[in-house]
Amino acid sequence: MLNTENLIQEIKAKDVNPQYWDFKDNDKREHVHSMIKYPAVMVPNMQGEIFDIILKHDKDIQNVLDPFMGSGTILVEGLLRGLDVNGIDINPLSYLAVQVKLQNYNINILQKKSRELIKRINESSKYKLFEFENIDKWYKKDVIDQLSHIRSEILNETSLKYRQLFWLTFAEIAKQADNSRTSTFKLHIKESQDIEHSNFNCISNFQYKLFENITAISDYKKMLSKDKSKVHIMYGDSIKLLSDRRVFKPNSIDLVITSPPYGDNATTITYGQFSVLPLRWIPLQDISNKVSENVIKTLSNIDKNSLGGNKYSVHSILESDLFLYSEKFSSLYNKLSADMQIEKARKVASFLLDFEKVISSLHTLVKQGKFMVFTVGNRHVNDEEVPFDAILSSIAEHYGFKVIYDFRRNILKNKTYVDTKAQNFKGIKKETVIVLKKI
Repeated sequence: MLNTENLIQEIKAKDVNPQYWDFKDNDKREHVHSMIKYPAVMVPNMQGEIFDIILKHDKDIQNVLDPFMGSGTILVEGLLRGLDVNGIDINPLSYLAVQVKLQNYNINILQKKSRELIKRINESSKYKLFEFENIDKWYKKDVIDQLSHIRSEILNETSLKYRQLFWLTFAEIAKQADNSRTSTFKLHIKESQDIEHSNFNCISNFQYKLFENITAISDYKKMLSKDKSKVHIMYGDSIKLLSDRRVFKPNSIDLVITSPPYGDNATTITYGQFSVLPLRWIPLQDISNKVSENVIKTLSNIDKNSLGGNKYSVHSILESDLFLYSEKFSSLYNKLSADMQIEKARKVASFLLDFEKVISSLHTLVKQGKFMVFTVGNRHVNDEEVPFDAILSSIAEHYGFKVIYDFRRNILKNKTYVDTKAQNFKGIKKETVIVLKKI
């Protein structure tokens, strides 16, 4: 029988050391975790530790859900522990990355197809320059030529799942080769002299990264247990998918571990802007037939489709249950409004009201007595801290979860950096990990 107190005591024992959960010397991204750089990624070993503690004290867990799967850290770690894994994300690049990481590849075939691809790239000279709107702004001419060359040869691969691996590798190179600054996930063009002096060989870097990714997949396959776990990943809106009983049955989820966005993407971590340029090079039907061309039509469409992307009216915010039962939320909203920051108040509220819908659905899906673990950060808006950890806790308790423990950890590498001058935003330096139990 599950003893919740023993689980809490084990977490507390590690939390005695205030730096333990920072994983300062144990934050490497190994095997498939290293395949692509993605914004604000989780620390695999830290999340793995949380997995192991919960699994030690609850022997009946068979599956895990991450409704904001990002680059797939939780799902990769879940498979390593023999669990069935479920994941959702609205970013097509996330969906592509997780598909590839969890795909069952034959290493010999993968090596053969990769050698053939590299040979075609090195020997062919007939290809058309690829085009999309403003391509000359974001890529130098020589880069467009090289990426077009690689792209044309990837298209000649007949197997979709191997083509997807090539596209993921290509996406990493296309991101490294663009003219956007690396100091922010938001797309800001580099200084003209920096663009002029840049010298990036796409073909050699693609070849190196491809062989690196093959090694990563091979290493991961060796670590997996022989038992075949089920993989269920979805591209789309978490709010809609979690509430769809054709997708998830009530009381079907044993464990939720996730790190949701810290606020609406447009004003925090712009996952969509980070991803949109590589996605414009890739045939979207190769990612999923559910991905519309409209999602990459503008630089901000992916972020607009995410939590809080569509603003609620002031009336609906003031009439919401969240405004009534969360003092932290109503206090923050009223403070921003009193400072005449109405639009900022609406953005904050819209994200949190969308997030409330997620928690409401999760309460239906999670089994009685089972756990959810959220890793969250508190951003600042108009110099006011948004106490996302406290508001999340109040939402969860309102819907029938109990906070059994929470602790803080330092973000050693500030992977949540945004342009502070442009967005009046303070970097997030700490995260809160909240352990919840359905009661």
